Amino acid sequence: MQLGELLPREHIVAPLQADTLRGALSELVQRLTDLGVVHDAEAVERGLSGPRARDVVTVAPDVVLPHYRTNAVDGLQVALGIAPDGLDARDMGIDSRPRVVALILAPTEAATLYLQTVAALARVFREPRNVEAIAQAKSPEEALAAVDLSGLRLQPRLTVRDIMIHGVSSVTPATTVRDAVDLMMRRRLRAIPVVGDKQEVLGIISEWDIMRGLLPQIPRAGQESGGTVPDTLRVRDIMTRSVLCISEELGLEEAANMMINKDVEQFPVTSEGKLTGFLTRSDIIRKLFGR
Repeated sequence: MQLGELLPREHIVAPLQADTLRGALSELVQRLTDLGVVHDAEAVERGLSGPRARDVVTVAPDVVLPHYRTNAVDGLQVALGIAPDGLDARDMGIDSRPRVVALILAPTEAATLYLQTVAALARVFREPRNVEAIAQAKSPEEALAAVDLSGLRLQPRLTVRDIMIHGVSSVTPATTVRDAVDLMMRRRLRAIPVVGDKQEVLGIISEWDIMRGLLPQIPRAGQESGGTVPDTLRVRDIMTRSVLCISEELGLEEAANMMINKDVEQFPVTSEGKLTGFLTRSDIIRKLFGR
């Protein structure tokens, strides 16, 4: 299937009227509802704002790809919104002001096509010239003319890049354990990669590492509660230094087999020696099975 077949003119809103990312999503969902391809706009908006709101791929500072699987659509739907002045996205955990929003909705059973579409659009928007051309479009016609999608096909093979968490949080060896715990709680993470000055992976800190490191602080029977994390305790003191990293080009099936065979729950993902993402068992299950 060609990527251009998934983005008809009617699915493009240029320019967007909204000035926030959340407002832009509502505008795009409303457009798809008006076209009759979304059956329950409120359900879709709840999903995009709920726990799965982290399924927003930030391809570049100017581009976000929110994607969500829902029974409110019968087939895969793609909508594109363009905001020339950028959108306030801070309430969705994004500090930049994206100008291009590509919304992808799919039925819960359409795992492969859904992920292939996310990957294909991400490839398009990784090219700065494509982003700039689309961001300057003042109409759907200009947006379609900005980038030739006719020859772009969905890749049949899913890779780690198609599933992994992009824009992954990380800490350094000098980070205090208290700060690392706060970050994990705030982002609902079970583990965080530890990186050096050049974004090279030096290790990982997980819930297990934290429990092991803080065991002496847990009150014994008969003691008063209220133990605290010592300010002097650093990530380097408790992190796991031996960590297996995988390439973003690795096939998803191969990565899943490695998780099973090596009994690991997560992999830092690297490209050219630098941290680019994070892959967990729960990400694979959630994105493939819509859970």
